[in-house]
Amino acid sequence: MGDTTMTLRRGTVEDARQVADHNIAMALETESLALDDATCLAGCKSILGDSSKGFYTVAVEDGRVVGQLMITYEWSDWRNRMTWWIQSVYVVPDRRGRGIFKALYSHVRALCEEEGGAGLRLYADNSNVKAQAVYGKLGMTSHYLVFEDMLLF
Repeated sequence: MGDTTMTLRRGTVEDARQVADHNIAMALETESLALDDATCLAGCKSILGDSSKGFYTVAVEDGRVVGQLMITYEWSDWRNRMTWWIQSVYVVPDRRGRGIFKALYSHVRALCEEEGGAGLRLYADNSNVKAQAVYGKLGMTSHYLVFEDMLLF
């Protein structure tokens, strides 16, 4: 199969099934978590239909979502503006290593700057060293640990 043109765009409710499938695959691959399909699909539809919660940016080739990331917001009183959190990062296995995440990241970084955001943050599972290496190559750094007390899962 030859190279096809990739486009980046804002995710829509019509993308919910593909995005949910990617999230389910990503959770299993990176954290060995089996997400509930109905809950995940409902969550994807919810954010894709309500931009106050955040948004997805998707990479599309031939009508297929081949990469995605979600942005949610956190208010920074130190900076008096929103910090953008990157979440739900996924690139389909047969398209990895082709710069899709780099393109998604560059795109949302430019949007964050244009919209006056404080910057970008993300978290990665401690065991996901491949992802951590990718983020480092993009110039991202970390001096934080993320702690959680999840009520679900």
